Amino acid sequence: MNAEPAGLSDQIVILVVGRPASGKSTISARIAEQLGLPIIAKDALKEILFDTLGHADAAWSEMLGTASFALLDYVIDVQLRAGASFIVDAAYNAAFENAKFQAWQDEYGFTAVQVHCTASDDELVRRFTKRWQDGDRHPGHVDGERADGFRASLGDGRAEVLDLRGPVIRCDTQAVGAVDETLARLRQFAPDPLRVR
Repeated sequence: MNAEPAGLSDQIVILVVGRPASGKSTISARIAEQLGLPIIAKDALKEILFDTLGHADAAWSEMLGTASFALLDYVIDVQLRAGASFIVDAAYNAAFENAKFQAWQDEYGFTAVQVHCTASDDELVRRFTKRWQDGDRHPGHVDGERADGFRASLGDGRAEVLDLRGPVIRCDTQAVGAVDETLARLRQFAPDPLRVR
């Protein structure tokens, strides 16, 4: 799909997608500030689970990761039913998500705008490692145990962009000015009653 719609729905869902450490959370925060939209972030939900249930090893982190995706789906569905516009921040594997999002789009008619964050594999691994070493990640993610596996996963060939009706904006977060350019492009997809800030 990924064709631009003839007209924009009043309900806009901005999906910020890409690999871990590709800059999704940073750009999601900038978009939220610019458009005044709430962010539904998979990692934020997962960290609430860590704080509530505790954290342990990689297996526990993976299990809570599965639970956080289920919670993410629930919150997305609630927002869609309310007719709200919002931002989703998640490292989706499109093969597992396409059918669900396509069904939602058919039911609710929202305009999907995907921001696909990218960076080179070496840069992704550097960021992944650095944010753990700097203490910028919740310890429950146990990223220190997962760095080698993370590098290996970058070659799995997964589709990161969902097959939905609506534009896709590519953002190479290593490129100077790319985030500002992405934000500028997003303004054209912000119909009333959204107010660009």
